[in-house]
Order: sequence, then structure tokens, then C-alpha cells
Amino acid sequence: MGGAFWWHIGLAWGLQLAAQKAKRNGDEKVWKEIRNSLEDKSYLQEGPDLLKKYDSRGMVNQWFEESNKANPIWKTHKPLKTWLQQPILLIGGWWDPHLRGILDLYEKSLIVGGQPDLHIGPASHLRWWEEVQQIHLDFFNKYLQPSNTLKVPSSRQQKLWNITSKKWFDLQPIDTRNRIWHLSTGGNACIDSTDGELTQFGKGQGELSIVHDPWRPVSSIGGHLSPDPGIANRAEIDKRNDVATFTSKPLEERIQLKGVPKLEIIAMADRNGFDLCVAISIIQQNSKEVLQISTGVLRLVGNKAKSTLKRNVTLQPLFADIHKGDRLRLSISGAAWPAIAINPGDPSYNCGSPSPYCLVTTISLELSQAKLEICPLFSK
Repeated sequence: MGGAFWWHIGLAWGLQLAAQKAKRNGDEKVWKEIRNSLEDKSYLQEGPDLLKKYDSRGMVNQWFEESNKANPIWKTHKPLKTWLQQPILLIGGWWDPHLRGILDLYEKSLIVGGQPDLHIGPASHLRWWEEVQQIHLDFFNKYLQPSNTLKVPSSRQQKLWNITSKKWFDLQPIDTRNRIWHLSTGGNACIDSTDGELTQFGKGQGELSIVHDPWRPVSSIGGHLSPDPGIANRAEIDKRNDVATFTSKPLEERIQLKGVPKLEIIAMADRNGFDLCVAISIIQQNSKEVLQISTGVLRLVGNKAKSTLKRNVTLQPLFADIHKGDRLRLSISGAAWPAIAINPGDPSYNCGSPSPYCLVTTISLELSQAKLEICPLFSK
């Protein structure tokens, strides 16, 4: 995601595969060592070494090694057109790290004449909603039973769960409007929650710096990549002085956010590498909670990190209502540990757990052209 290896998820899954390999080989000692590292959380530091030691040829270890190359080359597997034209059931969750792949398959199927079913609900990759099993059963009965006498939906199912209203809606019609907010600051958006602003009118303005200290990195919470995915209250995280926050005025009317959030911002650092970790949250009227509903990251490695360039951060797709009186917030930091590895600021060392090789990094943001845009879920 954004050029960053999924640290917690990637390592945990890779070690699970390595443990299964050890089980097949009858190696109880290795199985227990891997299991213990997952239970006591030491895998967050020792995971890469364990993968290299016990499953060096496994795909996760290869992904990890490739992600640390200056110019990684990733294999791509394109599904056959004939496959995409067959009946397809696509089930995703708003906090599923593979959601973008689900949406991509849906759109590819439509392009070649397919009629895929799509359900995106209140789920992460392993925590599905209760009705999922019935959705599977209905789909199989519809297409695999010799006679269609069972009571199953006859039309194509396209359902989206609204994160905040907690209701199901049909996908159509697709809202193609792009909602855009601009960012402004007087320079104190990291230390004063009233300084940074999100506004839908005019242009952004101001500059600020975020000082990322890898000794105490900003922690990840909720979202689609953290150990405990889902909606989360990030109020305490946003109080840190290494997190820049931009908050809108209370909304004058209810709005609906449905699509892919993208942040465009000019950023540079004083090191040869930095991360932009971004979160979108809702602050409900008369509430102190900051309900995070989407996250994203962009990783920069190499001397281009020192150049003053426009950066683009793509966040997790979302579908949510923001009610009158509520406020929208954008948060930016230099880390999201342990969802993603710590960027050391020096390409001589791999991104990983906090280490003595990680450098304190100052990230400079210029906001005159900065904008947060909610783009449509699909290109058509």
C-alpha cells in the first residue's frame, strides 16, 4: 500500500504459513517458536529473521525482500477474460486490506460483459458479518443447483454497507461527484487542534513541519492494516505534537462520502526517506471522540524525498454519512506503527521495527495546492 510493506499483517500471515510448514515437517520446536513470537508480539521485531530462517523461499519472505529494493519488480497475474465473464461473487469489507482488489475485479468483470455480485460490508479480512454465509449459500444455490426452485435472489446483488448509518444500500446509482477539501494552517497544526482547517471553499494556505521521532513512533489504530481493525477513536493519537490535524467547521447539512479518498500535497524531508501516514475521521456533534473511518500511506525512499514535490496518498475506500453539525478531520503523521514498518530515513537500512539506525526526520508540508478529494469508487 503506497509502496509500504504491510508490516503487522504481512509478517503475521507469513509466519503462520511458516508454522504450517514446520507442522508438516514434524518440527514442533520451530512451530512453538513461531507461535510464541506471535503471542508475545515479538514477531513485530523478529519476524523478518524468523521468515528468513524458517521459510526463506516462501512468498511472504520474497515479498519482504523485494519491498526493500530500490526498484522493486512485482509479478502481476491478469485473470482471463473468460473467467471474468463467469458468475462471480465478490465479498469485501471496508477494513479489508484486499478491498481495492475486490473493486478492481468488479470493474474488470463489468468491462468484459460479466455480471458480478458485490457485497462490501462492516468487516475486516477475517471478521465477516453474520449474513456472509447465507450470501455464499444463495449464490451457490443459484448457479450450481440443477433446478432453480429454491428461493434465492434472481437479480444481481450489489450492496454497500454505510459505515455510519449502519444500513445496507444498493450500489446504484454511482455517485460521480468529487468532494474536495483544501488544507490551511497558521503553522501550528501539530500543537493546536483549532489551527489546521479543512474547507471546501477557496484555496489551501500555510506551511508546517512534522517531526517524526522513530523512538516513539505514532501508533496505528483501527483501519484496515492494524492488529485491531475497524472504526477507532484516535482522539489521543491526534493530541500528539507529531500529528498534524485539519478539521472542518460543523457541517451545515448532511453529506455522503462514497469513494476513494486521495490527498494531494507538496511534501519533502531532511532525510533520504519518509512516510506520509494519513487518516480521515468524523467528530460527531457534542462528542470528543475522533472516529477514524479511513487510512492510507505513502512511502518515499531515496534522494527524491528531499525534493519539494507534489505527493499523492490514496486511502482506503469508504461509504459514510456525515451529519449536520459533525466535523470532518484529516490527520497526517510520519508513522503508523505497527501497521507499516518504520522508514529509517536512510536507504542503506531496511524499513522495519524501530532501530538505532532510524533517524529523526523533519517532514515539511506546503499547503497552497493541498487538497483532499473523494474520488468515485469506479472509473465508469
